Amino acid sequence: MLFAGCDWSDKWLDVAVVDRSGAVLGETRIVYAESPDPIARYQAFLAPLGRRWRSTVTGIEDVNLLFARSLVASGMDVVHVDPTRAARHRVARGIPKTDRADARLLASMTLAGECRPVVTNGSAAEALRVVAHAHRAAVADRAEALHSLRAALMRIWPAAVGTWPAGVGGLRSAQARAVLAAAPGPRAAARLDRASLAAVLTAAGRKRTVLDEAERLRMIFCRPTMLLDPHVEEAESLRIRHLVAALDQAVRRAADLQADLARFYAAHPFHPLVVGVPGIGAVLGAYLLAEIGDRPVERFGNGRSLAAYGGVAPVTWASGQTVRVAFRRASSTFLRSTLHAAAFSMVGHSPGAHAYYTMRRSVGDAHATALRKLGRKFVLCLYRCMASGLPYDDATAFGYDPAAGGAPSRPKRVPLDKEQIAQARDMLDTPGATVTATARSFGVSPQTIYRHVLGRPWTR
Repeated sequence: MLFAGCDWSDKWLDVAVVDRSGAVLGETRIVYAESPDPIARYQAFLAPLGRRWRSTVTGIEDVNLLFARSLVASGMDVVHVDPTRAARHRVARGIPKTDRADARLLASMTLAGECRPVVTNGSAAEALRVVAHAHRAAVADRAEALHSLRAALMRIWPAAVGTWPAGVGGLRSAQARAVLAAAPGPRAAARLDRASLAAVLTAAGRKRTVLDEAERLRMIFCRPTMLLDPHVEEAESLRIRHLVAALDQAVRRAADLQADLARFYAAHPFHPLVVGVPGIGAVLGAYLLAEIGDRPVERFGNGRSLAAYGGVAPVTWASGQTVRVAFRRASSTFLRSTLHAAAFSMVGHSPGAHAYYTMRRSVGDAHATALRKLGRKFVLCLYRCMASGLPYDDATAFGYDPAAGGAPSRPKRVPLDKEQIAQARDMLDTPGATVTATARSFGVSPQTIYRHVLGRPWTR
């Protein structure tokens, strides 16, 4: 059997091959520009070196490289060599930092077994992983575009930042983007009449109370405000118009990828298992399965390894009588953030998760610590379900009997109690009182006043 080490770069691959005794049998450099098919070139290089060249084990530091993934798809063995461990071996042995020397070092580490086998996901799981990472990037780009637009508005037109509240989407809403595209500056906005604003809102998709919203915007835009020189304002407005266009594109890209994400999520083998978890929707479920894959038993071996990979298992440092428990930073940042969001969502939807979180908080754990412990408990249960094929059950996961008298239940939060509702009705009976002012005095939204005090749905 042969053992190969591959040191990659963006222009070429350096390969070194050793036998069982550690003797170097051959070295080569595969230049991408000169080799249309590096896999065929690599196999042609291995063929004269041994009769069983197809069983060559190739060690590489980045198993997500196209060369490594294509090599796995061709049926050859690929193992992952930790770059940090390779750097430590290089320093300990005094090996110079060159591509050729790195390839020899990786080959010797592969021969010594200082590597991990690559467990590949199925086609459906790998496709979901690609789409999930693309959706994460699209959401990040959308947030960056939104912050850039907000910063630009604060430079020239601060009143526009608070014109659309967060309850209706803020500056990211379709109506806000349409109005800002039509009037990117305070002078242009002041020239819009109610009919023009109504036409813009209708084109943006608003169907109810269009004239009322147009009048509200007109009253805001007509207020006196700080103005710049007209030429400077024209330049700033041009900049805002381009930022609005970038935000439009980012919003559409994120929405399209979310639809594709739901489609690939439904095709994953473990979709029926995760979809039954309380509080886990399509996006969180897709993120979870994208990072865990469809072969968790072969990839992690046990639930504790999966918890460590997700960053929800603590690291214990012990020296003599000193024991210190620290946060695990060497983990998958994607899975760690997903488990944090999943635990936060489960607290409001799962009775067992809510009871466990309340118990951890009562013994002194901070909010983030309690969520991290809840995420560890959840991911251990999820691994058990994936390994055994059993469906998720909230009572089994958190150890309670739903039929028992003291079984935990998800509390339904009441925004206003009976006394507050009566007080709100008295305030609304006062001449000149408004729903918005009443809601602000109780610290709730106008929708809450309409629903719980007036007993009718809130309409826009």
